[in-house]
Amino acid sequence: MGSVMPPDSLDFISTAGKIQLISLLDSMQQRSADKDYIDYCEYCLDIIRQGIEMNYNEVLDFIGVTGEPVPAEVSVEVIFLMEMFDHISLSMSRLPAAEAHDAALEYYTKFCGFETSLSAHLAYYIFLIRTNKHRVPVFKEALPLTLSHYREMMLKYERYKRNIYLSQEMIMDICIPREQQIKFIL
Repeated sequence: MGSVMPPDSLDFISTAGKIQLISLLDSMQQRSADKDYIDYCEYCLDIIRQGIEMNYNEVLDFIGVTGEPVPAEVSVEVIFLMEMFDHISLSMSRLPAAEAHDAALEYYTKFCGFETSLSAHLAYYIFLIRTNKHRVPVFKEALPLTLSHYREMMLKYERYKRNIYLSQEMIMDICIPREQQIKFIL
């Protein structure tokens, strides 16, 4: 979502600035039919009305005005990652239970989140979740995957992405084996 206001015009302190932000959030709220989105708009409105400075950055992130823009290549990469994990998840649900269980035990088949240094990737992931563009949850793992792992997976996924469902063999080819990820750490 593009921002209506340039970052240097934001003003949480003056009455005029608050009115401008409240008007923007009201407009965003009225254009949506999604209950969670409407509720989040109301939450942001409360932050502005109450003057809760600690949460101002959260409002800025929500309306799309942050100090650091998310580069287009990062956005595209995050979208491709989410699509890949959506496809893997859907395919795992279509496999026989024993095959799906075996694949999940031997391979990282679920999204593990992003490293803290990847703030742009994380910001765009949060945006996709908040706007209901993707619903890929983060699963906590003992040794989480890194961006280099995800990129390796995406390269392999290119061969199979046109298939409606991925087979167990395809999933095992795409995903990082659990023991290989341990070797990367060592």
